[in-house]
Amino acid sequence: MLVWKMCSTRWLLPLLMAALAALPLPAQAGGRRPFAILGPEQGLPSGAVLCLTQDRDGFLWLGTENGLLRYEGGQCRHWSLEDGLPSAYVSRILPDPEGGVWVGTLRGLVRFRNGRFEPAVFGTEPVGTVPTFIAQDRQGRIWVATRKGRYRQEGGVHFKPLPEPMQGSAGSLAEGSHSGALYLAGPEGIQAFYPDGSIRRWGPADGLSAGGVSLVAEDGEGRLWAGAGLRLFMLPPGGARFQDESRRLKAALTTSGTPFLDRDGSLWLPTQDGALHLMGDRSEYLDAAVGLPFRWVRTVFRDREGTLWVLGPALARLQGQGRVRNYTLSHGAFGEVVWFITHDRQGRLLVATDGGAARLGPEGLEVIPGTGGRRIKALTEDRAGTLWMVTTVGPTLWLKPGQHQAEVAPLGDLGREVNTVFQDREGRLWLGSTRHGVLRWDPARRRLVQEAGPAVAGLGSLGAYQFSEDPQGRLWVGTTAGLLVREPEGRWRFFTNRDGLQTFTVYGAAFLPDGSAWIHYQEPHGLTRVRLENGHLRILEQRTKGHGLRTNLIYAVQVDRLGHTWVSTDQGLDRLDPPVHLGRDEGMASEDCAILSLLAEGGDIWVGTANGLVRYDAGGPQAPIDPPEARILQVVRGARRLAPPFEGLGPVPSREATLEFHFAAPSFVNERALRFQVRLQGLEEDWHEAEGRTVRYPALPGGRYRFEVRAANGDGAFGPAEGLDFTVLSPWWKRWWAATLAILAALTGMYGIFRLRLAALARSKAELEAIVAQRTRELRTRNEELSEALGNVKQLSGLLPICAHCKKIRDDRGYWNQLEQYITERSEADFSHGICPDCAQEMFPEVALRRRESKA
Repeated sequence: MLVWKMCSTRWLLPLLMAALAALPLPAQAGGRRPFAILGPEQGLPSGAVLCLTQDRDGFLWLGTENGLLRYEGGQCRHWSLEDGLPSAYVSRILPDPEGGVWVGTLRGLVRFRNGRFEPAVFGTEPVGTVPTFIAQDRQGRIWVATRKGRYRQEGGVHFKPLPEPMQGSAGSLAEGSHSGALYLAGPEGIQAFYPDGSIRRWGPADGLSAGGVSLVAEDGEGRLWAGAGLRLFMLPPGGARFQDESRRLKAALTTSGTPFLDRDGSLWLPTQDGALHLMGDRSEYLDAAVGLPFRWVRTVFRDREGTLWVLGPALARLQGQGRVRNYTLSHGAFGEVVWFITHDRQGRLLVATDGGAARLGPEGLEVIPGTGGRRIKALTEDRAGTLWMVTTVGPTLWLKPGQHQAEVAPLGDLGREVNTVFQDREGRLWLGSTRHGVLRWDPARRRLVQEAGPAVAGLGSLGAYQFSEDPQGRLWVGTTAGLLVREPEGRWRFFTNRDGLQTFTVYGAAFLPDGSAWIHYQEPHGLTRVRLENGHLRILEQRTKGHGLRTNLIYAVQVDRLGHTWVSTDQGLDRLDPPVHLGRDEGMASEDCAILSLLAEGGDIWVGTANGLVRYDAGGPQAPIDPPEARILQVVRGARRLAPPFEGLGPVPSREATLEFHFAAPSFVNERALRFQVRLQGLEEDWHEAEGRTVRYPALPGGRYRFEVRAANGDGAFGPAEGLDFTVLSPWWKRWWAATLAILAALTGMYGIFRLRLAALARSKAELEAIVAQRTRELRTRNEELSEALGNVKQLSGLLPICAHCKKIRDDRGYWNQLEQYITERSEADFSHGICPDCAQEMFPEVALRRRESKA
């Protein structure tokens, strides 16, 4: 009896330990993993997604009950019966190493590449033969199991039948990445086809279930896993018999599920209550208890960027690359907001919340008795083991060693309305009051002592926020009036905006490895990096939005063990240099972080938010994510929609010179953070941001062009550009031959017009010459007449002497002649004589009188 007990104990303990290792941790102990459901907003159906894979270019392909989908990040492209798919029910998809995908449907296997579907040819079997299962080996070849036998891809879409017949109907087909074998599961057991041509079989005599096997898979270390229903078996590498591992299952294996081999060699098995993750001797469940938004799982898939996808009743994506855990307090008996985070002397996490103080234990977050329902703003455990908890608006609480319930600490009026509590490296306990400034606990006299009150700032009250201790042992305190610094000898220094700080209210400080410190404020003024030298504050740097920060409102700052600066803001959690951003899209329960609620210890970053506690795993190796590579997916030319390789693009006629380019990038960490830049060389040389994932160029003029697009994740570097060259033909009237004909026609017309003009000028010349001749003759006749007339004209000229009294003129002979005689002789003028009134009056006065009287 004693021997039996000893033997049973010897075997029971290892079995118990193995069973405990196989059990998942409580949900709250490991936190809840954040998942996002993809659905109609991304162009996906609400359900009915049956399979998925990733092609050579990095895009995800989804098989559904209503066609084939390519997920392009935030949107989908759909192919169905109208596009040539033989059946809208797509049950299996595998990538083609040469590009495109293999698609298994209810009406046969087809390859989709270059925008068209090609049916697979299985020897002499008719086109459209339905595959039972398909798999892909390490060489990229496709293996197919049908009702009539096995086939292996020979080349292109042609498959060669294999001589070894199957035993019974196939249950599943899988390729072993470690051994290179192809495993075929069925009612009779498992058949393994090795690369050297050998075949091995396992059945009930080798430890498998008599009911057959519906699922088979090989992990990265060569373990062969097989099962059906609630039975799971494992064959160790080199082993001869399967071991029963059914204890690892808490639900039946999914009948139509597909195992997935992860990049680290671990194996995911789909079950009716989550996914079982097999990691050698360890296993864990990814289920609703840890955040999976549904129960049964069809398959699991990890893309090249490390994002985990889970397919079940819907398609879910793990956010934050698996590094984010949420402790949403709405699932526990405490408040929502986490105001402060620290560790106790045993290394357990302590949090201060709106609903009390809590510890993180094996069963998750546990409320400390006596604090439930109280708003705890900060807490710390001193060297004596007393846990101090402050409440801002009420009394300070403590939990002394050996006690199980917190109580009000007998600290008098100074112990009320305390913001924060801190223990320095010397073991001194400091409290920051909302009105009385900096307080110190005197354990000898068991009372609080005011160390730096409102008088240091010359104010009536002084509120103290965060305490920090630098490597020199100086105590830095953020207050409502500025920054207080206590020198190791006990002297206090006070710094305000007159010393270069941005504003009066300082929240706190965080120290960098070089001895400088980041200062952050209550107001949105970003970060100020300072150094304390010889009692003076030296301003080194100012960080604001757009200079490493997404926002100027900083709630908390911490520096991790690697010297990286972390800040919590109203928009999530950020790391400076190199930048990392966490928000809702990365899995945070809330982007609204709590004031001074940030802890960077070890490789974990803990941040308190308005909806619980968030943990980010910043430690361990982080595989760098390469900048995304943009892909041109479609070109719309007139009424034609062209797909890669765009063979039909050709020279674009002028009537179709309005082109649309559709593009995307196979990056799925956070599609909303993707940025695209485009340019059309030949029209523009500079890059510019694209709004959305489509650009349109209307009525392009004739010429040669190159369209280019590139992508970046947020503020990261841009990946390589993808380009597409094309030519737009000019209108016929702008082409060289049209221009040549136009020039020739113009020259011909000009020559004709020139000839006509010459003829017209000749006629005009002749007419003018005739007119000139006529006018010449007329002028000649007139001249002759004038000459004759002039010959008869006598002219008077020269100086004529005339008598001043009688008016006689002396001729050239010296004789005096009457005036009229002289003129008559020398001209054709004749004279008649009369008498003027004056002469008449003078010579005949009586006659003149009579004439006047007669007139009167």
